[in-house]
Amino acid sequence: MTPDNDDFLPSAPHRYVPTLTERVPDAQPSAARPAPAPAGTPAAGATVTAEQVLALLAPDLDQRISEAIAQALHDQMLGLSARVRRSVAAVVQDAVDTALRQAQNGPMSG
Repeated sequence: MTPDNDDFLPSAPHRYVPTLTERVPDAQPSAARPAPAPAGTPAAGATVTAEQVLALLAPDLDQRISEAIAQALHDQMLGLSARVRRSVAAVVQDAVDTALRQAQNGPMSG
């Protein structure tokens, strides 16, 4: 089914796109300037290598990663344990129901 009117046709893109024509100066007032970096941290323009970052993080990074992994595994195991319990309960319930049905029908009815 094709449309008979032009309502479904996409409109042409706008030809006029406004642009920024005024430039704001880069200078900040003295009250808005950031505070100097604390001692032991690199200056704002300094480049920091990955080795330097790792050296700063190394003392407790392994411990923090291990704790995060342990917590994630613990959370997963709690969910798994609950699912296993539900599955086992369903299998046991089914076995009991089947045994009771067979007992009611008698051993010779099978």
